[in-house]
Amino acid sequence: MRSFYMLPFLLLMHAPARGQQCSVSTPIDSRSDTTGPPLEHDGKGTTDAVAHLVIAGANIEKLPDLHGFETGIAHTRNELLVFFTPESHAIVLSGTLIPVPYDTLRSLAGSRAHDLAPVYGIRGMFVRADNRFQVVYATPDGKAAVAARMWGATGHDITKDQIRGIPGAVPEITISTPSSDANKQSGLQGLSGGFIGIPSAPEVIMFIDPQCIYSMKAMHMLQPAIDAGQVRLKLVPLSLLDYEDNGASTVNAKAMLSLPENEMAKAWLSDRLNSGSTEPEPDSGQKLARNTEIARQIGLTGTPTFVWMHRNGGIGRLDGVPTDVTTFLTSVSQ
Repeated sequence: MRSFYMLPFLLLMHAPARGQQCSVSTPIDSRSDTTGPPLEHDGKGTTDAVAHLVIAGANIEKLPDLHGFETGIAHTRNELLVFFTPESHAIVLSGTLIPVPYDTLRSLAGSRAHDLAPVYGIRGMFVRADNRFQVVYATPDGKAAVAARMWGATGHDITKDQIRGIPGAVPEITISTPSSDANKQSGLQGLSGGFIGIPSAPEVIMFIDPQCIYSMKAMHMLQPAIDAGQVRLKLVPLSLLDYEDNGASTVNAKAMLSLPENEMAKAWLSDRLNSGSTEPEPDSGQKLARNTEIARQIGLTGTPTFVWMHRNGGIGRLDGVPTDVTTFLTSVSQ
């Protein structure tokens, strides 16, 4: 069972800045459900979101009903989730109750809010404040709201689907808790990419699309730390943006994967990939396909995405451009 960030969302005024990413128009390989639930299993045939948590190994502590929602706490030895669910248990919301009528919040949000299509009758809105945002859902009685994320009965991230088409809305930055998933750890070893930085520095896998401006932005932000020996990056190329660059992502990713590991980063940063001077090697397509499959397995939906190993064997992850490089480097070094 993979780890997942399960603490409740903070209210908008305290919400962290969201990482900038180049996002795919549809999930990788047209998958419909690769971003896991708070607690994960195969989900086959499941129509009850609370039962999904139980099947996944969580203990459920029932709490008093609030504003038309059943409420409870799902917990394992390492994870804790406060949830809200309608009587049908079709979905669960993981988040924080706001004791203010939903319509009042919607009125106060004004033009900063974007109304979401109701799901199982539950209204929601995406609220933006500068580079921060929060998704808020109405309680069944409308007398309160929940700042939350919505999960389907098989663990599907419904909120991510709802906000995918909103300009500037990207997945939140998440640094995972330690995971003992040996298969996932070993799978990362099959990635093809190029290194930049001294071998003795903490190593971080950085998934990029060569055409992604945010991948390049993150690279420039981290360059001083790379030069100072604080981090070493393994740049893993993907092709997520073919839908908007007429296939240039695939062409450049294959060109990058055709170079020696110690030349990939330089070629990308110097824009040599776009020159067409690098002919793809016969195995570049296979390498790109393997990178894409591993990205699919970890639920990647945009670039840049960072993954690294903690000293205790756990896996760290951050989706998007780091909003605080110092905090990022601190986590990487642990």
